[in-house]
Amino acid sequence: MPFEVTNYLYALARRLHLDPAEKDEIIMELEAHLEDKAAELESQGMDRDSAMSRAVEEMGAPNTVARGMYEVHSPGVWRDVLLATIPHFLLASLFALHLWSQYFLVSLLLIAIAFVTWRNWKAGNPSKWSYSWMGYTLAAPAISWLLALITLGYGAWTLVTTGQLPFSTILFLLLIGYVPFSMWIMASVIHKMLQRDWLLASLTALPFPFLTSWVLFLNWQGGLWSDHSERMQDSDTARALIFLAMAVTTAVFLKVGPRLLRIGLLTVSTSILVAITAASLPVSLGATAVVLMIVASLTFLLSPAVLESKLERRRLAAEGQGPGDTLDGQIDWTTD
Repeated sequence: MPFEVTNYLYALARRLHLDPAEKDEIIMELEAHLEDKAAELESQGMDRDSAMSRAVEEMGAPNTVARGMYEVHSPGVWRDVLLATIPHFLLASLFALHLWSQYFLVSLLLIAIAFVTWRNWKAGNPSKWSYSWMGYTLAAPAISWLLALITLGYGAWTLVTTGQLPFSTILFLLLIGYVPFSMWIMASVIHKMLQRDWLLASLTALPFPFLTSWVLFLNWQGGLWSDHSERMQDSDTARALIFLAMAVTTAVFLKVGPRLLRIGLLTVSTSILVAITAASLPVSLGATAVVLMIVASLTFLLSPAVLESKLERRRLAAEGQGPGDTLDGQIDWTTD
């Protein structure tokens, strides 16, 4: 195959954030189409090299073709949509029925979600619906990592100021070992997601700001095991509605095709839900605090785009290319 065609298909494949099997099938179809078009041009008297160049030119820029293919092939089937919303509905039920303080039940639920997620990801080609499940699977190590980091910071500050740890040395050392371990787990999974599509990583991260704010508020109220369930139950209805809204957001995300619509959907829904979360807390927060919460949540939610861009630059550097070394010389951030 001519280098020009190989380069074109390679550039297109890098922008085609789809299931690997779908991507391979599309690339094979486009390759066959280029061959047919070149053969047609050859039959009209054009030489082989010129015919292939013309076929590639008429196909269109890689980012444009990839965008079109993504919009056609990325929407999930209704089975994927329904399965993807199940974890959100389960969490909404826990809050609606005031069962979140039944920690044994919550643990069983999280273990079940993690098991289903592991079974799906074990095959190496996770389904679209599994990304929302992965969000709750990663919630435990992510939130425990945050709490461990807070505890370490408190312990270190107390040690420096008083000369004594507020808890045992063994626990302090265990926390020091747990922080990098949990971070490694999350980083490994996120790296795998970014190889597919940073938007799916953002979809996975959708519950994190809301789960984190809830756990941090519980911790501020005295910890998970303190007797504050009655006060916290005042916000259970709002929390249940938030997770129902996340289920709707996930369903719409998987059914729409254009990437800009998906980005806009995550941005708008997250901003609204963070504002609702702030309003539902049994404390008074000023407008500045709410805006900062929204900005922090959006920064976290869209950070996979930055991570994917860095990984892409490293990969191109390893291959001896620049970020613009494609046939069209452009990179469209809505498809990369």
